[in-house]
Amino acid sequence: MRDAWRGGVAAADYESHMSAIGQAEANAGHLAGFAGLVAGRLLIAGAGPGQFFDYLEPGALEICRAVFTDINPLFLTALRRRCPGAICVADDLECTSLLGGFDGACATLVLEHTEWRAVVRNLIRLAPLVMIVIQVNPPEMATAVSPGRTPPGTMRAFKEVHPHLIDEAELREEFRLLGAQLTHRLDRPVADGKTMRALTFQRA
Repeated sequence: MRDAWRGGVAAADYESHMSAIGQAEANAGHLAGFAGLVAGRLLIAGAGPGQFFDYLEPGALEICRAVFTDINPLFLTALRRRCPGAICVADDLECTSLLGGFDGACATLVLEHTEWRAVVRNLIRLAPLVMIVIQVNPPEMATAVSPGRTPPGTMRAFKEVHPHLIDEAELREEFRLLGAQLTHRLDRPVADGKTMRALTFQRA
């Protein structure tokens, strides 16, 4: 999984897949809403190639000072093409080199591809307000990638190496143990009966 995201997945294939299933637009909506709550430094972790810029209103991130990170430097190069001058840092959320000082942090469909408890610990340390977007499948669908879909190009790696779905109750309990409580929950439906669920946590 790490190798796939570190350089095995091409940005164009990722963007094609996310657009086809409606997740790019839905997740951009979640990001826009969260950014409106953060008046200071905002960490957008696992930002990928910045596809959300294709769906955000102009200036949607101007209220905050955004810092974009991803494990794949080539994704960040693509992001800079969309947003020249963006502050981008190649970083691994499982063992982040970031020191903190953020007013908010968000991670969209990141936990499914990582050792998620390590990521949660780092995010709540870095910022007092954290939004996590997870994928929720219909009850009859157990896999993260819909069985009837063939992802484009290099995204087919995830037919072999499977992302793991995150249980909301386990996620909420992990944040509780770290001194943070759920303050907001919002669903956005996407293709194949799936839901993009945004969960916002506030550190005490």
